[in-house]
Formats: sequence, structure tokens, C-alpha cells
Amino acid sequence: MSEYWLKTILAGFFLVTGLAAAWAMLIAMGTPEKSRDPARLRKIHRVFGYAFGLLLAVLAVLGAEFFVEGGDHLSLRAVLHGFLAVSLLFIFLFKVVLVRFYRNFLRLVPTLGMTVLILALAVYSVSAGYHILRSFAGAEPAQAADESSGLAGDSGAGAELYARQCGSCHYADSTEAKVGPGLKGVLARDKLPFSDKPATEENVRHQFLRPAGRMPAFAFLSKREIADLIAYLKIL
Repeated sequence: MSEYWLKTILAGFFLVTGLAAAWAMLIAMGTPEKSRDPARLRKIHRVFGYAFGLLLAVLAVLGAEFFVEGGDHLSLRAVLHGFLAVSLLFIFLFKVVLVRFYRNFLRLVPTLGMTVLILALAVYSVSAGYHILRSFAGAEPAQAADESSGLAGDSGAGAELYARQCGSCHYADSTEAKVGPGLKGVLARDKLPFSDKPATEENVRHQFLRPAGRMPAFAFLSKREIADLIAYLKIL
């Protein structure tokens, strides 16, 4: 399993635990006393809150590593994701501190809890949610590595697509590493830098769909888009 899919799965559990904790809190505070069990609901909220915090810590470490490697070459969406994630982490920790050490301010905790949930939804939407939706949005999703073989790609269209999807992580005019390896002359090499497989078009297609290493999957690309990207990689 690639690190991208690991983070996507963890993000899914992260969102579910946040929703469950918020659900327990809303029932505990918003329903008549006779129709609820406050002690049980507080326990549910606490358990899912701990799980949420643990997953947030793991995802924060994984995300911080990506941002350090990306440096000044991150996309606008990645920067927005980072800003939302840092805001979420700060407000979550602030809520925990109030609950633990400043109980005179407990009246603020429900508002902070809902803010945490909203930020969690936003963080998920611009990262894992975005990629999942894109994977189903294409008119011709590339489901297998050999489906786009035989198409004559357009290197000009591939250059534009490369700038949008690949340029933040890979140099096109150098072999120097950015976030990922530089791709100048990638199809003229003996092996691909990301998977160590022979430098063939087929293996490049496979890398887009089921990547080796830490590269995210690009299953949302259409067969035509993959052909265009390969046409562009040929002239680097």
C-alpha cells in the first residue's frame, strides 16, 4: 500500500471519529434529560475524542514531512490544506487544555468542539476528499495500466497538464530532486527513478495509477490525459 492510500484511509477514520464525538456531544446537550444517558454519552464522546486526537497526531506528522520536502513549490491547494490543518490542531489542543486545566471556561468547549469538526471536514475535503472525487469525476477514468496504450498523445496538452498536476513535485528540466525526482530524460533512462522498473511507457502508466513509494495515485486522469503526459515526458 502506498503512503498516499494509507493517509487517505487514516483520514477517513479521522473524519468518522470526529463526527461520532460531535454526535455524542450534540445528543448529550440537545435532548431532554429523560431521553438520554449523560454518563454513557460522555464516555462515547471521550473515546472517540481520544481516537480523533491520535489520528490527528499521526496525520500531522505525515503531513509535516510532506510540507518540509515540498518547500516553496507547494500548490495553492496544499498551502490551504496546511493552513486549515494547523488551525485545526491549534483549536483542538486549546479545547483539550480548557477541559483539563481551565474548567471555568467550559462554556466555550461546545463552540470549540463544533469549530474542530468544521475544520476537520474542511481539511478532509481539500485533501483526501478532493482526490476521491477526482478519481470518479473523469469521463474516461483510467482503470488499468494498459487501457491508454496505443493512444497518440499531445505533448503540448501534456505540458499544461504536467504543470498543473506534476510540476509542484517534479522538475521537468532537471534530474535534481524536488519533492520527487526530476524527470528530465526519464524515458531515456534504463530504469524509472520512482519504482526502479524499466523505463517504458507501460511502467509510467502503471506508476500513475498504482504508484510505488510515496507518490499519490492519479487514477482520476483519463486515458487521453495519461497519453498526453507520456507524450510530454518523451520530449523532456
